[in-house]
Amino acid sequence: MSILVTGASGILGKPLVKELLNRRQSIIGLCRTPPTWTEPGLRWLTGDVSKPHLGLSDNDWQMLTCEVLEIFHLAARTDFKGRSLDDYRAINIDGVSHIKELAITSGAWLHHVSTAFVCGDWTGEFREDQLQEGQAFHNFYEESKFLGECTLRTGPTPKFTVYRPAIILERTPTARSQSVFGPFVFLDGVFRICLGVIKRGNVADTLYVEGNPESHLPFVFDDEVARLLVDLAGQKPDHNTTFHLTPQTPFPNHLLEKIFNQAFGRKAVRMGNDSKPTSTAERILAKKTAKYRPYMNLATTFARTNVDARFQASLPAIDETSLLTAFSLFLATKKDLGRVVNHDDAFHLEQYFNHFLGQHIGQPLIKNLSSLSACLHIRISGHKTWTITIDKGVLSRVAEGELGTFGYKTDASTFLQVASGTLSPQQGFFKGAIQLTGNPKEALRTATALEEFFREYPYIQPENNHA
Repeated sequence: MSILVTGASGILGKPLVKELLNRRQSIIGLCRTPPTWTEPGLRWLTGDVSKPHLGLSDNDWQMLTCEVLEIFHLAARTDFKGRSLDDYRAINIDGVSHIKELAITSGAWLHHVSTAFVCGDWTGEFREDQLQEGQAFHNFYEESKFLGECTLRTGPTPKFTVYRPAIILERTPTARSQSVFGPFVFLDGVFRICLGVIKRGNVADTLYVEGNPESHLPFVFDDEVARLLVDLAGQKPDHNTTFHLTPQTPFPNHLLEKIFNQAFGRKAVRMGNDSKPTSTAERILAKKTAKYRPYMNLATTFARTNVDARFQASLPAIDETSLLTAFSLFLATKKDLGRVVNHDDAFHLEQYFNHFLGQHIGQPLIKNLSSLSACLHIRISGHKTWTITIDKGVLSRVAEGELGTFGYKTDASTFLQVASGTLSPQQGFFKGAIQLTGNPKEALRTATALEEFFREYPYIQPENNHA
């Protein structure tokens, strides 16, 4: 017997399939376009939940009705771009009817993955046993998932369980995340506006970002949600039980503000609801991030009584370090750092680390920065890694090898632009051309501090006579 997973190649589908395979389950993954990756115990089936019989041939449909013991229904349209409810109906509402039919016909238990935001604009605590409370919705995605749950619970039903995840973050984002992943896209949007202001040479005013600093974002990591989902399903809960897959403690908005300001080494961002956008940059930002505004002003908390009764320690709070690490990986998907280092760049890298920086050993790197002490590494893809040691603002050592608790991974061209003062470390980071390694908070703080050194002491490339 097998377990069917719809939406098996999605953000939650991938870690769920891996978790089930780790527990030696036989999996059938249903997707409109199955991926190329495969593992023992995993079969892919081309199908579409928006169509009757999932768009399958009679033979494949009959095979599923005879073979499937459990169904994890994850397939859904999750973006906020739809202009009407009809844009979501086929997958998020009709798809539930079609998967219900399979579950009833096969006798399989249906594990239906919804969203915590079926709560809509409900204010206060939203319980796991609540659904139809007369709430309005912030977007058609929320409404379609609400109606999907209503469809599941209406008329003849199979044995089912409902799971409502909060805002899922990928722990290891991929290139696909650039177009589909809201939370990191929001962060990226704010950073890009801040960088644009600096790039144009404008006065570095504080950027106003609409959002309640006292609100919280219920972030959860994809792999932890997948693990909890399998754990709960394995306990065979009672029919018609609902679980809120929400964090023990949500992520405070004021920590987002702190991350922005740490990245730029100043009060770059102020979050609030006490004024309106005034500058051009603020108006652009408000327009680009309008769809996320309800979540930046979230007035709902999610009770997890049923979850805590079974796995109280599940889905711990996400901290700044974990969020920044995942965000750094998200940015790194924008650029390939695996290029071969050409002869000229290799020459200039050796010149910079072995000769140019050597002239500064024993000297203060930056005026009035005696508080900076760090041991950091710079890893040049396809070439070498150097470790730089700074003691109370003084450069004390430059050596080949990787030491220290944090550092940076980049390509030769990007690093030489930074070293020449033509590209700031922040710009390189938010372009995805510099990846933080180790402690991301310390790496951001140090990169901001070193920016002044790169400006004051730019590396002028000497002629390469060894070409």
